[in-house]
Amino acid sequence: MENINYYAPAKINFSLRIGRKEPAGLHKIHSLMRRIGIADKISFKITENGYNVKVIPGSISKYTAIEAELESISNENNIVVKAAKNFFNKLKIKDKAIDVLIEKNIPFNAGLGGGSSDGAGLLLKLNNAYDNILDNFELRNLALETGSDLPFFLAESDALVSGFGENIEEIEIGALPKYHIVLIIPDFGISTKEAYADYDDFLLTNNINYYNIQYLGFKDLEFENDFEKAIFKKYPVLMDIKESLILNGAEVSLLSGSGSAMFGAFKSLTGANSYLKDLKSFSFYDRIRMSYLTETL
Repeated sequence: MENINYYAPAKINFSLRIGRKEPAGLHKIHSLMRRIGIADKISFKITENGYNVKVIPGSISKYTAIEAELESISNENNIVVKAAKNFFNKLKIKDKAIDVLIEKNIPFNAGLGGGSSDGAGLLLKLNNAYDNILDNFELRNLALETGSDLPFFLAESDALVSGFGENIEEIEIGALPKYHIVLIIPDFGISTKEAYADYDDFLLTNNINYYNIQYLGFKDLEFENDFEKAIFKKYPVLMDIKESLILNGAEVSLLSGSGSAMFGAFKSLTGANSYLKDLKSFSFYDRIRMSYLTETL
């Protein structure tokens, strides 16, 4: 079989509110997620020779990728393998696997949804290869089984995401303003597990209640990320980055997801370029692993 190719875009969260921890240990959320123009490139083929995963730096990350990180996901723990296994199990196919090459551009442990986007794209392409045997409802359930952010990446537009990631309210294309996005990736990553643990501890220590999830429309949302309360206390350099973006013209600056990526949303391309041009002048410059200019899709 010929190779199947696709691009898997990153996302950023223009709003992320976190509800209380449910008995199963998970939190309900309410979030405005938007795709941006940085993407992993994936090439795979369906095989009968077992699972094989190779992850290499993409054209964007070739100077900043950390070999140990790439090696840590170059195995069957990669979410694309989990997605493929779930798909084949759903169809009761026992003799198939995938051989996949991932050109990784989306930073690791950055809150940009790289793994989830890779996995969702794989589910879509596998379903196409099998004549779209699963309908949208079945595919979304399979995506959720694979990971909480995957259902968003099955959508065709930006969306409000709620519940445990299963509720997707797509937003009409063109309804949201376009932004030039400055991404700042610090010299550390933050796992989702670590972020939630820190957030729970922060609320408990400071006797703060969890957010009472309200299912607001995108026009009623505030630009905020609940993780910032705890993450900025642990990693104050992220607050410095946020303040620098706001003071230099970003209309919005937030931690994306559980971090560690910060982004600034600029209406003006000139303003975004000016910020990046002056980046070396900021006191936190030596803590930056990668900076990148892209845009909302």
